[in-house]
Amino acid sequence: MRAAIAYFFSVALLGASSVKSAQIAGFPEWAYPPCVRTAAEPDNSRPLSVAGSKLHFTAADLARASITSDWFPLEHAKLPAVVAANRSAKKIACGYCHLPDGSGRPENAKIAGLPSGYIMAQVRSIHTQERQPAKPGWTPSTLMKDAIADLSDQEIAEAADYFSRQTAQSYEKVLERESVPRHGVSCGIYIPAEGKPTRLHQAILEMPIDVERFERRDPHTRYIAYAPKGSIERGRTLAGGGDNGRTQPCAGCHGADLRSGPQLEGPPLAGRFASYLFRQLYGFKSGARGGGAAQPKQSVVAKLTQADMIDLAAYAASLNP
Repeated sequence: MRAAIAYFFSVALLGASSVKSAQIAGFPEWAYPPCVRTAAEPDNSRPLSVAGSKLHFTAADLARASITSDWFPLEHAKLPAVVAANRSAKKIACGYCHLPDGSGRPENAKIAGLPSGYIMAQVRSIHTQERQPAKPGWTPSTLMKDAIADLSDQEIAEAADYFSRQTAQSYEKVLERESVPRHGVSCGIYIPAEGKPTRLHQAILEMPIDVERFERRDPHTRYIAYAPKGSIERGRTLAGGGDNGRTQPCAGCHGADLRSGPQLEGPPLAGRFASYLFRQLYGFKSGARGGGAAQPKQSVVAKLTQADMIDLAAYAASLNP
């Protein structure tokens, strides 16, 4: 672990430079951390554990992305075959990225509790490329596209039904700060590292508190989303009132508490990962999330600035699911 931390520290400046370049170029590079892997060789024979679980997996087990390593099988229903493993050993299982209970991670999505129809529609739009990442070739999105490429409609429906029945939980805290801990990158996410804090500027930096738990794909891993001072209250005000017509109040589609409901069109947003929420808002704004279903949302975000989207994401992420 020390070797890994040392490696992450060696790339710690990448996060700060990304934020700076985003301010210059206009594109929010900070929201799309690159995929960087540690060069340290893991001990594939040593059994590993996480707090609260009686199970053990090796580093080799955890690295096998086509099979879901499930630390807490009693905390959720039995995994459908498509969630437990991908038919292809070269492609990622649904439960590997989104975790067995659907709690996900900041680089992908928390899909627990999303309506099954919504999940299926999003998979379909990714498959048809109507929904794409605003940063072309961003690794987590590419992995998702590859993972679903060969899935049948039945498999997608089974996975969607399963995840829709899981209860969304939040293991994230949003902290408003002017500075953030020194950080490097893993694969699509920031990782804390040793060194002096760096200035946050206009961005959201989301990272796990315990790197070891994160690397072991523990669904109980806790995260901190660092956001600019005042973001939560500004987001609350914007979501509630729409700023005199500049955008629409969020309650109409997502509910007053952003938890949605059976009669509402939009998915629940409360307690989802802050950086993920920002990427979706920016995707609508940039047109990367296209298609007929995305058009209403594109008009909602048309007049929003990146600062507005940061505020909205921070506010939604701060709520209980």
